[in-house]
Amino acid sequence: MKPLTLEAFQTWMDIYGKASEENDPQTSANLFTQDASYYENPFDKPIIGRDAIYAYWNKGAQTLTEKQSTYQILCVKDNLGIARWQSKFAAIESGKHVALDCLFVVEFNEEGLCKTFREWWHLRETTR
Repeated sequence: MKPLTLEAFQTWMDIYGKASEENDPQTSANLFTQDASYYENPFDKPIIGRDAIYAYWNKGAQTLTEKQSTYQILCVKDNLGIARWQSKFAAIESGKHVALDCLFVVEFNEEGLCKTFREWWHLRETTR
C-alpha cells in the first residue's frame, strides 16, 4: 500500500475547505469513495456512500452561510491523516452564528480518496 503523504493530505484538506466555503457539495462528495463511511460524530450511524455524502453536504449548502475555516494537520501515518479543523458559519433560518472546533481522522484508499471519515466536534454560538 502506498502511504499517504503530508502534501496529499494537505491538498485534500484544502479542497475540502474550499468546497465547504463555496457551498460546493459535488466537489466535497468527489473527495470520497463510492462506498465511503462518513461519521459526523462517533455515536451516530455513519453516512454511507458518495451519494449520501453529497446529500448531506447539499443540505448544508442550503442552510448555512458565511462559512470560514482553517485547519492544522496533526499527523500523517500510513493511509491515515489527522487534522484539527476550525470553522465559523451562520445558520440561514435562525441567523445564529456558530463556531466549531473539530478533530478529523481521515482514512484513504490507494487513489487518494477518503474511505472512512470520522469527526469529533464542539460547537458554540458566537457573535459576528
